[in-house]
Amino acid sequence: MATDPAPEPSDRPRGVLLIAAVLLLEAVALVVLAAGSAVAIFGADPVSVGGSAFLVVLLLLVAAFLGTLARKLAAGFRWARSPSLVVQLFLVILAFPYFSSGNPIIGLLLLVPAAAVIVTLFTKPVVDFTARTIGNDRTL
Repeated sequence: MATDPAPEPSDRPRGVLLIAAVLLLEAVALVVLAAGSAVAIFGADPVSVGGSAFLVVLLLLVAAFLGTLARKLAAGFRWARSPSLVVQLFLVILAFPYFSSGNPIIGLLLLVPAAAVIVTLFTKPVVDFTARTIGNDRTL
């Protein structure tokens, strides 16, 4: 089975690079949160060792998934658009309680990049780039 080689960096639309960068930043943020949760396990008063360990593993798995989404979207795969959209919609939903609880900075940090990704996912250059065909009219 022939695979389409990754496009040249100059062929990628800026929107795809923006989306990939935001997904990578979100992955890094999750790794930092996982590290903080891992440190809390060994702290003086851990809340729940099992729960904290589960949280660490879950955060690392989601971070790996976001990294994979960023890489595949930058390579032009169509399937990466849908889960990227779902993740950003969840972030928009999670942002609103921060506004009502008096932490608008955290709300904006969640809302603005997610909104930028959602809007950019539907731009014509991004859709065209991820709807490329490989041999025999097969979609990548």
